[in-house]
Amino acid sequence: MPQDIRGKREGLGSETTIELSEADILESRGTPSPTDVTAQRDRYEDVAEIGRGGMGRVNHVRDTRLRRSVAMKLLDPALSSDPRVVTRFVEEAQIQAQLDHPNVAPTHDLDVDPDGTVFFTMKLVRGTSLSDWLRSPARPPGSVGRLGEGLDVFLKVCDAVAFAHSRGVLHRDLKPSNVMLGEFGEVYVVDWGLAKTTGDSVVVSTRTPGRLADEANGLLGTPAYLSPEAARGEPCDERTDVFGLGTILYVMVTGKPVYGDVDPFEAIDAARDGAVVPPEVALGEVSVSKKLLRIVSRALAPAPADRYPNVSALAADVRQLLRAGLNMPRRTVAAGTRIVTEGEAGEEAFIIVEGTCEAYKTVGGVKKTLRQMGPGEVFGETAVLSNSVRTATVEALTSVTMFVIDRSTLEEGLGFDTWLGTLVTALARRFRELDARATTGA
Repeated sequence: MPQDIRGKREGLGSETTIELSEADILESRGTPSPTDVTAQRDRYEDVAEIGRGGMGRVNHVRDTRLRRSVAMKLLDPALSSDPRVVTRFVEEAQIQAQLDHPNVAPTHDLDVDPDGTVFFTMKLVRGTSLSDWLRSPARPPGSVGRLGEGLDVFLKVCDAVAFAHSRGVLHRDLKPSNVMLGEFGEVYVVDWGLAKTTGDSVVVSTRTPGRLADEANGLLGTPAYLSPEAARGEPCDERTDVFGLGTILYVMVTGKPVYGDVDPFEAIDAARDGAVVPPEVALGEVSVSKKLLRIVSRALAPAPADRYPNVSALAADVRQLLRAGLNMPRRTVAAGTRIVTEGEAGEEAFIIVEGTCEAYKTVGGVKKTLRQMGPGEVFGETAVLSNSVRTATVEALTSVTMFVIDRSTLEEGLGFDTWLGTLVTALARRFRELDARATTGA
């Protein structure tokens, strides 16, 4: 609900959505009243509360007529007397209902309780939020699980937002907690409460497209994820959602908020100045693809004109990155570092990105140099493919940056139970045998 920017700071967390405005945000047009809508609340049985927000709560309920579980979002009764808030709530349901896309949770019903509480029902997503998924210690920043799976999720989020834009709808509150992950790979963009319909919108709602006073006077969104133009109360367009997607990608890559660990009001000030902490700074010692960092930085450019022009362009770069395998984790070592050691078990293979390495064996107590390797060359794969120990030692001659491919990633990529995986494994074993004969002279 509208709140003065000079108000109290207590209770504002980085995931809290706030509205700060001196003007009327919405016109009340066609707002339904309890007498206009047939009350059907008694068809639903409450199961449990799922969560609460600034406008109300979401419950897990059971539809007794269709015998299914659904999510019910209810407007806070204390806000039901404010026509602007009721209008915004109704518009959220109307907009979400018309975004018929696999990555937008379907809306089932919109109605009013006998006591005047407005509610709507939608698909119940059994799973977790992207925010919680990213906080798992099993997926640290830079890891294969975080980037490999996370970027696939991100592309589905992009698909949903691009579809909304094609229908003339801006989300304006994109953040990890507004992305839900189902138990079977489903991805949904949720909470369209701050969505805006544009002048060319084909979505029909209570709102008149393009007639929001908050374009000039209001501040809408979540402090930690605000774009500079939203923080300044300036007009928003598709590139504002590109920035929102960039903040999700930033958290996915770095594990940190774009404006640093600051309180919400400091985040608003940083957003106004476009003071995004560079992702490479936020990463610290963690190394990821420079191409990925460039994508993040472009999506989060302070000036909208410097960002991707639309969501599809952002998604295209991420898809190209995935096809090229450039999302793999990186590791940088100093000159003189022994990367793999002869006789040890092989669990990782490496692709050199920058720097030079030397591979050598110890034969009869004497070091025998095999070759020097530079950018683009691969080593360590034979031991992984043949499930055996290293046959040589590799040492960094200079500072070296490498892509790291662990056994599980290699197995998944090749498909060891396929004919291709069988062929590659057999070739690796044959090469190992030939190498052993050459070394011993047998």
